[in-house]
Amino acid sequence: MPPLSELTTPENLSEDTVRRYRDDGFVHVPQVLSAEEVATYRAAAEAILERDMEIWAGGEDGGQVEVNYVTQAWRKDETLRALALHPSLTGIAARLAGGALRLYSSEVLVKEPRKALPTLIHDDEAGLPMDGLSLTLTAWVALVDVPVERGCLSYVPGSHLRKESERLVHMTSFEHFRSAEEVWPDFPWQLRVTVPLRAGDVAFHHCRTVHMAGRNDTDERRIGHGVIFMDAGATYLPGVMDEYLSHMHPGQPLDDEKLFPLISG
Repeated sequence: MPPLSELTTPENLSEDTVRRYRDDGFVHVPQVLSAEEVATYRAAAEAILERDMEIWAGGEDGGQVEVNYVTQAWRKDETLRALALHPSLTGIAARLAGGALRLYSSEVLVKEPRKALPTLIHDDEAGLPMDGLSLTLTAWVALVDVPVERGCLSYVPGSHLRKESERLVHMTSFEHFRSAEEVWPDFPWQLRVTVPLRAGDVAFHHCRTVHMAGRNDTDERRIGHGVIFMDAGATYLPGVMDEYLSHMHPGQPLDDEKLFPLISG
């Protein structure tokens, strides 16, 4: 991995990278973290997985595992909080979005070797319990090398620009989930771009960008840290996975600086 001076920062991020993100709805930003940082954050991720890991079951009988995870990792571990608020991560996110953002959540995500199913085809918008998501994006931080065989993500370029009638905009229950083909009949004919990552790379995608991930067919865990940055003016909209927001009233701004810190660009 290159020395620190050669890492990607908000200051040396190219305008072409910003343009590609806004045109395609995703972009691969190489070498955001140093080797030392990756080692520190990976150790913290592995430790929190030992303590708090949950299982997302898949398959027709629910007996196969799609991904294991820890929700709200940044609130449970100071080292992972530092990663979610890392100045390069937040600064690049702000430049790509082109507007004010707040940290919403972060998850440690792991696909176990030779076990995990492919991640279902989806976008993130419908699963977020909030309204006002025009800029909201996810930073997927690779904490190990993630070649194609380890289950890296694939994206549908430009899918964030679909009209509303071709999107599943909001879910109040996972029973409301619909496949990409149901929501967007042209989906089967869309280009899909697979993005392998080296440890320390980050893939950013818009909350409306259709994406998926493959199986982990290697002998090493796929470990990543997914950080969601939301529009600074987003408000609460009751939906799925909103347990820690359910004390709020619909339409209430998510602007508590302690719970949803404003990030700097």
